Parts: sequence; C-alpha cells; structure tokens
Amino acid sequence: MTFVVLLALPLILLAQEVKVYAIVTGKVLNVYVKEGQKVKKGQILMEIDPSLYVAEREKLLGRKEEIKARLWKAERDYRRLKELFERNLLAETRLEDQKIRYDTLKAQIRQVEGELMRVETLISYTKIHAPVDGIVKTILAPEGSYVNGRLQPQPVIILIRSK
Repeated sequence: MTFVVLLALPLILLAQEVKVYAIVTGKVLNVYVKEGQKVKKGQILMEIDPSLYVAEREKLLGRKEEIKARLWKAERDYRRLKELFERNLLAETRLEDQKIRYDTLKAQIRQVEGELMRVETLISYTKIHAPVDGIVKTILAPEGSYVNGRLQPQPVIILIRSK
C-alpha cells in the first residue's frame, strides 16, 4: 500500500488524516514534499509519469484524423448520390446506404472525442495536489515506485495536521 499522510487541524485543533489516492497507473517521477513539511491546499505533492496516457492521446488523435478524412469522403459521396437520386438516376437504397456510412463516421468521431476527454482527465490526475492545508505525515510512494490506480485506487498521500 503506497500513500502519503497529511494531517489537517480544524478550528477545534483536532488532527485528522486525509488520504489522497492515485487513480492512474505509472511510475512516481517526482515527490515534491518531505515528511513533516507544511503544504497549502492545491500544492503539487507528487507527479506520476503520464507517458502511457500521452501515447494513448496521440493514438486517439491519429484515429480521429483518419475518421475525419473518411467522413469528408463519405459526405462528398453522399452529396453526389443525393443529386443523382433527385434526378431519378439512383435507387433510394444506395443513397440510404451512403447516409448510414456518413452518420456512422460522425458517431465514431464523437466516440473518439469522448475517449480523448477521458485520457486528458487521466493526464491531469498524474499530478497529485494537496486537498487541504496541512503537514505531510507519511510518504509511502517514493520516487521510482509504481502505483496502479486502475486495479484499485491506492492511497498515495495522506495529508493533514496544520499549524
């Protein structure tokens, strides 16, 4: 189990532990805090290597470009076939088939865009920030260690005890 513990004190001065979880997989590149160090809410605590997610983003961007090129051709072909259909030179089923190809490619673009949003979110999760002001109690994911947040979110940092 890998995690860092921060202690935060509410107004009544009772210390509490706050666990911070890594929900991404990767190697811990940098730990920017030390045990006993005071931290502010939002301060970066550690960074996990985003390479896996950056590579996935690039793959998705390439797929999106490929689909966009096919979509352009499908749209062009649809317009041509529609013109032929309107002049009674084409069966309606050919036009419908082309419309289905066009609509399918548009749907595929939306799917890839959704995947890109998911990957961008995961990339943002590779930088772990303090959720509260506090003092770092324990760091259990040192630089060079690996976290695997996909199987089960692992506590990476526990923050708390302020002042």
